[in-house]
Formats: sequence, C-alpha cells, structure tokens
Amino acid sequence: MDHEELLRILEGVDDGIEIESASDSEIEDESEAVLTENLPASNPPNVQDESDVVENIPGPPPIQWTRQPFGIETPFFDDFGSGISPSLNLTSSSNELAVFEKFVDEELIKTIIRYTNRYHCYFILNTDLRNHSRLQTWKDVTVPEMYIFLAITMLMTRNSRLTIEEHWSTNPLLNSPIYTTLMSRNRYTTILGMLHFSEPRPRHANDLILSKIITVVDDARQKFQSNFIPYKKLCIDESIVPFKGRLIIKQYIPNKRNRFGIKLFVLCDVETRIILDFIIYTGLETEIIRDADLGVSGSIVITFLQKYYFSNRQIYMDNWYSSPKLFISLLNRNIGACGTVKRNRKEMPEFKKLKKGERDVKYAPNIMALKWHDKKDVYMITTMHKDQMGPTEKIDRSTGLPKMKPECVIDYNEHMGIIDLNDMMLSSLHSIRKVTKWYKKLFFHIIDLYLLNGYNYYKVLQDNKTLRFAKYQLAVVTQIIQKYAGDKTLPMTSRNMDQPLRLIGNAARHMPAYLPDSKNYVVNYVVI
Repeated sequence: MDHEELLRILEGVDDGIEIESASDSEIEDESEAVLTENLPASNPPNVQDESDVVENIPGPPPIQWTRQPFGIETPFFDDFGSGISPSLNLTSSSNELAVFEKFVDEELIKTIIRYTNRYHCYFILNTDLRNHSRLQTWKDVTVPEMYIFLAITMLMTRNSRLTIEEHWSTNPLLNSPIYTTLMSRNRYTTILGMLHFSEPRPRHANDLILSKIITVVDDARQKFQSNFIPYKKLCIDESIVPFKGRLIIKQYIPNKRNRFGIKLFVLCDVETRIILDFIIYTGLETEIIRDADLGVSGSIVITFLQKYYFSNRQIYMDNWYSSPKLFISLLNRNIGACGTVKRNRKEMPEFKKLKKGERDVKYAPNIMALKWHDKKDVYMITTMHKDQMGPTEKIDRSTGLPKMKPECVIDYNEHMGIIDLNDMMLSSLHSIRKVTKWYKKLFFHIIDLYLLNGYNYYKVLQDNKTLRFAKYQLAVVTQIIQKYAGDKTLPMTSRNMDQPLRLIGNAARHMPAYLPDSKNYVVNYVVI
C-alpha cells in the first residue's frame, strides 16, 4: 500500500486526513537517501571488511601452513537440555495460538497500543484536521482489537487483492465477508496509519536509525535468545526485508529473491530451523562486539556466539564471514566451524592449479584449508573435518557410481541454506504490506518471524516434521478470531439459493428419471 493509496482510503469523504506528518516522514528526508544499485552486498556503506582493517599494533604470528596433516578432533556435545525452554510451559497439548502468544504476548501488544494511541494524540495536536476527519472520532485501540488487526493482516496474504480496500469490496467477485465481520475498512486503515512503536516526538539529529522500532526489535531478540536452547549445529546467513524506498541502510544483495531492502544477519539452529537471534544492519550503528583483528564480518559471528562459548557446538557460514583468524579464534573457545572462504582472505595458504576432480589440502594446527575443482574452484576451511571424500546422491553417468565430493563440502551443503529455506516459506505468506514507512514494514516482518518460530516450536512439540507452515498460520488466525472477536463469529458457508441459473451446464444430474416398477425403488424429487 503506497502513500497515495493509504491517504485516499483514509480520506474517503473526508479529504482533510493526512496520515503521515512531514516531521515524521523519513522517506521525504533527503539526508537519508542513498543509491545502492551498484553497492556490493559484501561491502555495505560505513563498514570495513576484515581485508580493509589496518592493524597498528603487533598481532598474532602468521599461520604456518603445511601439507602434513594435523589431528582434528570433534569434541563430544551433550544435547541434554537442548530444546524449548521449560519456562514457557508448552506441551504437546498446547494449540497453535498458545505457542504464537509466547512471542506476541499481551505485554508486547499493550506496548504497541500505548505508543499507537499516543501517536494519534500527537498527530491531531500537530496537524490541521478538517471537522469531518475520521481521526476526530478516533477511539483508543484495545488489546483484542490489536490481535484482530494482526489476524486480518495475516489473512490478507491468503486473499490477494490489488488494494487494501478491495478486501472490503461488496463486488460479488471480490467480496470476503470475514473482513467486514471483524473490522471495518476505515478502522483497519486508520490503525495502520497510526501504528507506532516509540514515543512520538520530532526527529533529532542524534537519533539512532532504529529508534522508531527498537522496542519491538529488542523484544524479539530477547525472546529468540531465551526461549530455545539450540542443538549442536548452528548456521549464520543474511536475510533481507524487501524495501525499495529511500533509506540509508538499504542494501543490495544480488543472490537473494528480494535484492533490495533492509539486511538482517540471522543465527539459526540447523536441526529445528528455529531462529536464535538476528542483527539488523545499520552501518556504524550496528550493535556488534567489534574486534579490529577479525573485522566486521567476524565481529558479527562472535556477537552471535559469545553465549555459546565452550559448549562444543559447530557453526556453518559462507565466505563473507569465514577467515582462518576467525576459525582459530572460535576453536580456542571450543566452537567448531566450517565454511566456504574467499581465496584472497588474509592468512589463506597458496594452492596449486587443479584439474576437474582434483583437490589440494593445506594444514595448520587443528584447521584444514582445501581447494577442490569441480565446475570451478571451491575454497573451504574447517576445524571439524579431515581430508576425506564421500559419496553424494548424484550419479556419475560415465561410471554409474555416486559422485564423490570432499566430506567438508557435503557437510556444508547439507547444513547451510536453512535461512534461505525460511525466507522461501515466508515469501508466500508474509504479512508485509506496501507501506511507505520502513519501520512498519520491519515490524510486520518481525511478526512473520514470530509466526515462523512458533511454527517450528509447534512441530517440535507435536513431533510432526510434515506439518505445513500454511496450515499452522491459518490455525493461528482462526484461533485469534475465535478468542478475541467477541460475539462475532466466522461466516459459515451455505448454498446460495438465489441463483436461477445454477443448474445450467449440469442439468442432466438434476432432471427426474424414469424407474421401472419394482419392489424396491427410490422416488426422485426435483427441488426448485
């Protein structure tokens, strides 16, 4: 929903409404405009990669690579205690909504309501509204109403329309009575326009980029970190919240489905696909533990993993993060690591030129670097694997035998890509609206992350790996409506008898038929 559409819907017959005040609009602020079409994803603005870090103090001695294998041991990991936190009091009998409300709880809803109602007061005091503006008759949002608002937003993804107002259309081709039953169109769009997550006030020059959404972000990170204790294997990757407006932190990642938007670094548990933490990229304001020796990408990794030090866990990452220095630093804290790596990364060894199928391996104490030529050169480093080849599921047509790959490559391919799978699942059911405010779009994405984590929690509780995400989402929406809609009920499906042409095209099945005399027969009736 663009700005003009929201304005048109809210105005209706009252043309005096203006949903976003000039002082509150980041989109109009030229100081935040940035062109990122040619910006590589690995080099975001205001950020130095580890290859750019200038060291002014003596660092550790350079890594000595040899061809002599070192013994790489995989320490034992005790998964006792891993899983959903007992403090959540969730069991196999908990329904879908009970799991969802562990994330979107009443405390969070009340916080959003408080800031939304305050923003309405701030807005009407600082805006010249016409007497017939519907904002003049605003009623404060309540907890049940906010839950219904979220349910409607999630339901809209299953009933695609060109505009928001079409969901409330009386046109028989578009009509969906559930929306009118739950909330009026005017009320929904007004809440959407007033939706706020921080104290309303004019912007200051020293405000943090995330100041308007930081309350929701901190709440999400705290719940993700504390509600689940991960198993042995973790992975780190990037995700992106689609956004094409003007925004200084907007990034371009060419290999993602949505290439432009707000970049998130995400930590996931491989076994359950549960999101454990995320960091929003905000340039120099990005909240990470900065280590000049490891660079920004390495600092992101140690920020994620600091609470898992000395736990014997294993982490998988791609070549934007991987470096020999980082892997040695993690190994010293009992964290194994495996990942692709850039050939020109600092401390990487020199490899010989290879033909297809060949590999070259170099060793340092407890770390292995490998170059393998398949269709192209592949560079890997690992503190978890030995130089061994393993079979894959693909068959070599020339020999009829399974194709062979290095075990570290097979293991990496098996455990990376969890975050991309999560993004793919959300792509068809995401609650993101076409709103002009980036922080509102980020809010709806966080609601989607809550929903996705709730889905993965529910699968663990039910021990059901085949449950579809779409089924879980619909169950949550249904249960929200049943719990918070009061005396409003879900519309029941019924046959419409006011269609005189309903028999055309299939008349033979509805015409009377002659039956010969017999002892056992059935009389057919025609209902008109």
